[in-house]
Amino acid sequence: MDIKLPFGLQDGKLVDISSVDSGLGCNCVCPSCGQRLVAKKGDFNQHHFAHHDRVECEGAVETALHIYAKNILEKHKRIVLPPVYLNNSDRLIFPPTEVAFDKVVLEKRLNNIIPDIIVFIRGKPLLIEIAVTHFVDKFKESKILALGYSAIEINVKSLFNTAYHKVFGYRDFEKLLIEETNFKRWVNNLKQNLISEQIKKLVTSKKVIHSGLYKYPTVDNCPIDKRIWKSGHKKGQSYASLDDDCWNCPFGEIIRKQKYFNNGMMVIEGKIREVYCCAHRQEEIDDIITKFKRTKDLQATIIT
Repeated sequence: MDIKLPFGLQDGKLVDISSVDSGLGCNCVCPSCGQRLVAKKGDFNQHHFAHHDRVECEGAVETALHIYAKNILEKHKRIVLPPVYLNNSDRLIFPPTEVAFDKVVLEKRLNNIIPDIIVFIRGKPLLIEIAVTHFVDKFKESKILALGYSAIEINVKSLFNTAYHKVFGYRDFEKLLIEETNFKRWVNNLKQNLISEQIKKLVTSKKVIHSGLYKYPTVDNCPIDKRIWKSGHKKGQSYASLDDDCWNCPFGEIIRKQKYFNNGMMVIEGKIREVYCCAHRQEEIDDIITKFKRTKDLQATIIT
């Protein structure tokens, strides 16, 4: 469902469509352009604000939802963070964790980016991005990684569509924004990064076999027995399919391709020659994860 403008500014305060009179009597203006709004509250269509004497401005919905989400987090100063998993796996490191904010800072420039919200948890910063129509892309994600801060993104558009009720408006939105984790994702988690760096030290290089005898490239002696040869001279031995198994395996995620230079530019393509695998060292991986989870202050530990 496309979100129509659910909020207007009334005497400088953001108000819900369900809390105002119909028509121009709502005395509201657009939070984005400042033009006069009319409240449309019919029997059949989604209740919403519309611009009275001009076309709808492009940024009205996004601006309004940004303001509303920020107001909620600034008011309650708490949020339930999404779970943290080992990269490319369903191995849980930290469960959903409620954290309280020491301080909330709105839209403050950090180097060359302006996060929607910066909150401080036990003195440690966490960036919160509010996504309505523009989501964190790879370019902004790389900037956040370079800053060295943990960050989450909240899909406010999907959250609003879930919370919307024609008569009652966005009655459950505050609760969902704070407590529900299905609409949140980690853009960057420093603790997850530290664990991954430790695990990378355990890897062993495995040769990728490209043979006309097999449909897909394979890796012999898979430590977690993804597949077993059923015939031929390798019968009974384990192996993995590069495309179907290794790409998404939490123990074989680091893959090196051929590199060559073309007109001075490095190109990465060609056949994959090696897979870096650490599945044979799962006990040590368990020890690494346990070490990082051992803390009395989960609120600060989950982001640092």
